[in-house]
Amino acid sequence: MATLSDVEIKKLLHEPSSVTMRPSYEGGNINTAIGFKCDNYLLEAAVLDHFRAVGLGATELYLNHGVNFDVVGVDTRLHTVLTLDDDVRIEVVPKTKDTDREMVFATAAYVERDGETKKAVSSKLRVLLRRDPAIPDAQPLPAELERFVVDRFATAEPTELAATEVDDFAGAFHRGENSDTDPVLAEIIGDSNAIGWKWKVPYYYCHFTERMQMSGYLRQMEEAKHLFVASRGISIKRLLDERGWIPVVTGNKIQFTDETVMEENLYTVYTVESIFKDMLYTSRMDFYVVRDGKLVKTATGSITHGYCHKETPESEWQMAVFDDEVLRALRGE
Repeated sequence: MATLSDVEIKKLLHEPSSVTMRPSYEGGNINTAIGFKCDNYLLEAAVLDHFRAVGLGATELYLNHGVNFDVVGVDTRLHTVLTLDDDVRIEVVPKTKDTDREMVFATAAYVERDGETKKAVSSKLRVLLRRDPAIPDAQPLPAELERFVVDRFATAEPTELAATEVDDFAGAFHRGENSDTDPVLAEIIGDSNAIGWKWKVPYYYCHFTERMQMSGYLRQMEEAKHLFVASRGISIKRLLDERGWIPVVTGNKIQFTDETVMEENLYTVYTVESIFKDMLYTSRMDFYVVRDGKLVKTATGSITHGYCHKETPESEWQMAVFDDEVLRALRGE
């Protein structure tokens, strides 16, 4: 039987915790600034540390209780840029209501700037414990946690699909199919202001042997921006070289609506939805698989982008105003 005490359960579900971490070196892609993906990694790690503090780390949950710890939703706002060597204090505050079927945690990351504490990132993360049939003799969790244990994250309603999927990857792990060459993508995108691509999900985007994890969707969200602007003639490198414009994200969110399984063909679609004051634009991200000839949305979300630049190396970062070329590219004109 599970041995968590009442005090530990209360600590997990009701009491805040904090941990100090440093961003991953992986995230320092442009000068020393950390991108949104690795900001989210930090928050996920802090929530997992919140579980570890009461003896329920991912290994304990999996091997002894037969459940997978999974972040199934993020809703993140970025306020101050984190850099490579920042000591980041992350606060985790449980926000789960008695009627919630997912555990909800409000997270906030703080960093010191010029002697002051600044909030760098804030987010709401949703967590589920997915039952794993690979551990048949697992010990039960305390009754207070059972409502968060599921056999499946979600089950989206399949939609009819006129196109027939062409599985031309032949087992290869590569990208390249787009709406010009793939009939399913062409049907999904239609005449919307979007790009998309099909790819076969590799094991290193997954965990617990089978399913694509939150970080995999975040990596796709990051890649979508890269591919989108390149396809519109305003690639990241071009704007960096010619204007010193650094891409920035002010917010992103993702919610699982089903599950994506390792080596399934995943259709990723990035659709520009709005442009705000010629300084920010928001795009919707949708992820699909085809099962039994029908389309299944496995996750959905959005991301808001802009650009920063400096007038001189010593000056403060400023938001760039989109010129006509960039606006036309974003609008697909």
